[in-house]
Amino acid sequence: MSDSNKIIKRITLIISALVVVAALLGFGAFRLASSVGQKHLVQSNGNPVGGSFRVVSMAGSTATEGDFYGKWLLVWFVDPRCPKDLCQPTLKKLATTLETLKKERHLIVPLVVSLDYTAPDTDDLEDYVQAVAPNIWPFYATENMIRAMTALYHAPLTMEQGGYYAPAPHFVLMNPQSRYVASIPSSLSEEELHKRLTTYVVHN
Repeated sequence: MSDSNKIIKRITLIISALVVVAALLGFGAFRLASSVGQKHLVQSNGNPVGGSFRVVSMAGSTATEGDFYGKWLLVWFVDPRCPKDLCQPTLKKLATTLETLKKERHLIVPLVVSLDYTAPDTDDLEDYVQAVAPNIWPFYATENMIRAMTALYHAPLTMEQGGYYAPAPHFVLMNPQSRYVASIPSSLSEEELHKRLTTYVVHN
């Protein structure tokens, strides 16, 4: 092997090693940040409800509240183990309402977070949500982050007899400056949800 080929091979190996190390450091940082005490994981940032968070997308990328700055954000928590006839209608209602608002030029980004932090396969979460809400991409997080985030967003973390966490009874609406606007009952009809969200978006 010529000297030039040896140099190229060595450089290629070094670059490959650096890529692997960077990936491991990134994952390690996420696990470390999500394993410390809950009070250090999230901050209210002056909000009576809501604030900071760190979740993971279906693609494996980390997202924080800063990624949604400048956009209306609607946060909801659901467990993909929840019986389909109980929780999926709410997902479908949410997706349909947000699509209608989008057509009316009122863009609200949904942040649907899984309460099942033990799930070994995120495909189950994706299938559960997108079966009725194809335009909503769910997120997941570690146990400590879920506990901290649900407390911050005033969502009860209650295990039901069926072996799943009860869905959050409210959607939490945050404005483009990441300030809390309202907690909206998830039990509202599609018409009422549309009316309530339109009112907040137009007048805030």
